[in-house]
Order: sequence, then C-alpha cells, then structure tokens
Amino acid sequence: MHCTKRANDAKKGVLLVEAQRINPYYDYDAVRDLAMFFGRQYELRMLFNAIEKRQCFSIVGSRHIGKSSLLKFLANRELQQRYGYDLHDRIFILTDWREYRQKTRADFFHTVCEQFLFQCRASITLQSPPEQLCAQDRFKKLLEDVCEAGFRPVLLMDAFDKVTRNPHFDPDFFSFLRALAGIYDLISYVTASMKPLYEVCHSDAVASSPFFNIFQTCVLSSLTFEETQQLITVPAGQTGLAFTPAELEWVTTMAGSHPFYIQVACRHLFAEKARQGLQSVDLKLVQERVYEELEPHFEHAWNDLSEDQKQSLKLDLTQFPPERCKMPELSQSSLFRHKVREFVQVNGNELSLKDLKDALENIEDNDFLANSRLVEMHYVALRMQSNPHTKKGVLVRDLLKAGFERMRAGGVRTDSAPEWRLYNILWYHYFKYHLPNGQTSSRLGLGSMRQFYREQDRALQTLLKEILDLEQTSLNNLIIL
Repeated sequence: MHCTKRANDAKKGVLLVEAQRINPYYDYDAVRDLAMFFGRQYELRMLFNAIEKRQCFSIVGSRHIGKSSLLKFLANRELQQRYGYDLHDRIFILTDWREYRQKTRADFFHTVCEQFLFQCRASITLQSPPEQLCAQDRFKKLLEDVCEAGFRPVLLMDAFDKVTRNPHFDPDFFSFLRALAGIYDLISYVTASMKPLYEVCHSDAVASSPFFNIFQTCVLSSLTFEETQQLITVPAGQTGLAFTPAELEWVTTMAGSHPFYIQVACRHLFAEKARQGLQSVDLKLVQERVYEELEPHFEHAWNDLSEDQKQSLKLDLTQFPPERCKMPELSQSSLFRHKVREFVQVNGNELSLKDLKDALENIEDNDFLANSRLVEMHYVALRMQSNPHTKKGVLVRDLLKAGFERMRAGGVRTDSAPEWRLYNILWYHYFKYHLPNGQTSSRLGLGSMRQFYREQDRALQTLLKEILDLEQTSLNNLIIL
C-alpha cells in the first residue's frame, strides 16, 4: 500500500514537472512562437496586401490586444506564404519606439541604420554610409542602396505613440519620413499604437504633419468566435491535457475574446489541471487567481479609455447578445465586467441628497434632468439603450418615479396613516401637486415645521436609498461573475 502511494505521488510529481515545462500559455507580452499565433486572418490579408502595394498602415488597438504580435509576424515568411503572398524582396525592420522616448532623432537614425545593415546581411552586401553625412542623410543613403539592390524596406514601428510625445521628434522629422515614403518612394511604414495617430502627437504642429495623412488604419479588436476557440483548445490539446467542454465555456465566460485575457485564464487553468492530475479542477480557485492577475490590467484598460469610450462601454454592458457591442474585447469578459462595477456604479457618496433634491425641485424640466448627476446612473443608461428616441430627462424622471413607487406602504393611501407619511411628503410637494412645504405640513397634520423638515429629510433619505437599490439591482442583473 505504501509502495502504491509512493508511486502515485511520484507520478503526480512527474506530471507537475512536465506541466511546468509544457504549459503553452506562457506569452505575457508579444507572442514568440508562430504556433501560438492564432487568428487575425482579416487583418493579415489587409496588411500583406498593403505591404505588397507599398502602402503605409497604422495598427490601432487597446493595451495587450496583440498589436506587437501582429507587427512582429508580418515579417514571418511562413505566414506570408500561408496567405498567398511572396514578399521575399521586402526587408522588414522591427523597431520598438519605447526606446526613443528620451532620445534624439539622431539616435533613432543611427539605431535603425545598424538594424538595416544587420537585417540585410544575408541578402545584400551593403556598405555603411559615410560617417561625414548627417544621421538622416546616412539613413536615406542606406535606403537608396537597399532599393538599388532590388529590395523594398518596410519599417515596422511598435509603440509608435510613445515617441510622438518626444519633442525631439518635431514636424521636420516627420516631414522627412513622409518624403522618404512619398517623393523618393524608398520605404513603407507600419505603425502600432493604442490611439489613432492624430490623437497621440505632442503638439498640433506634429499632428498636422502630412506624414500622418499617408496611413490607412487597421483597428485591432477582439478575436472572432472561431479564433477564440482555437486559441483556447489547440495548444492544450497538443500537450495531451485538453480542456473539457465545460472548461472551454468557463474560459470564454471569464476572458471573453480578448487574447491576453484568454492566455492568462488558460495558463492558470492548465497549471491547475496538471497539478490535480485526473481530479476535477476547482474553477472557483482558478478564477480567483486569474482575477488577481488581471485586475491591474483591467484598471489600466479603463484608464486608457476616453470619456466617450467609457460612456460607450457602459452602453456595451447593456447590450445582448454581447457580440454586437462596440468594445467586445473588454465587455465580453465577465471578469472585466465585474471590475467595471467599481467604475460605473454611482454610490451614496457620489450621489448626494442635494443632487436628488435639485432633481426633484426641477422634476418637470427635461433639460435640467438631462444634465443632472442621475443621468450618469447605469439604470438610466440601460433604458437609453432600449429607448434611444426617448429624452434623457424623461428617463431620469422615470427613475425618480420608480424609486418613489418603491416607498408605497401597504393598503390604501391616506393623509393620516403614519406608514404613508414619507411617501405623502414627497407626493404632495414633488410628484403630484407641488404644494409649498407649509401646505404639505398642514395637510398631513404635522405639529410643527421643525417636525416637517425632519420627516422630509427622512423621506429624501429613503428615496435616495431606493434609487441606489434600483441601480445596484440593474448592475447585479447585468454583470455576473
């Protein structure tokens, strides 16, 4: 019996060692192995076609969406041939512009020249340009030599938005790059950035440079359903430790169609499956680990968004099916949706009694309500989605009325019933007759105005609570872990 136990323990130990060695979901930054590069078929065809025709393209997408991986594999001959392109005469130079945030443009030209010489060594015999030339003239001379040898340079510029904020890279720099691609027809460019090029420049003069007019845009979003399924199932299946249908569904629920979120979820799930051997996996435990790792990335993703994008994302969370969302790469992940609770919920500290009272005092004024704090609430955004032609002010008024109706007591409403007092105070002063406070107090038989104001404050506090409860219910029904 002891021998059997030792054998089983040894077997589990070997399995654990093998799992640590073969876990395929290891890429945390750019994908390194072509076998782990899934999807992007539409984007690859678009970019290969542009490169073949000497066009310039800008790849735009959110953090960790796969821009660096896509940019890197554009130079892969096997991938080019897979899509029917023969780009053997292209010399691809991959540059990471995060290196140039604090450097000068002379540093840039020197580095790129060195990379060109290194990259071309197997195909062309090139001489280093004369040292007496300035940095940009040396770069131009090198490009001319490459083209004379029958090759076409393609400069791949990753994290391009980083260098556009460096004041050393001024309008003259970008005009020179523009001339190399346009007038001299010596080179093509493909950039990768989180924002469109016109949004990432450090000055209006740079943003208006003609350089930025030569780019078409390739927006990188979520993977397709088929691509998502492949990324989850193929690597695990090739190791002999395939995911079950239930585990596949779990990953797609947790991570959605975002490639980085999928990689993290699959890595933790694979490691736990290997550790457990033939036992069932505690998905709740794996979920906690995945969320702990991804939570800071969710915060970065949220902070990267513009205010308009944040509003669009709030509306994304109200849409079904989720594939129709404008930002599916984020909103399809239930873990991200869970984190978004903290960003979109209006809580008691944010929505004050004054905000509520101001809205009630102007309950018939649609324009005022449309600009009040209540319009920010998810409850209102949800109804805006299903009623796009209804004015925002009307929807805010509906929210006030919905919260108010939750204050109804049992039985028939009477002015003298204590259980109806809070409801009646708001009924007579705000929702029905708009009576002055003194008349409302007299109608309800309150002993003094001091007592009335105390009861009115209680009524407003109760209404605020009911409205926040409606908001929480709206979020709970929509964002589920």
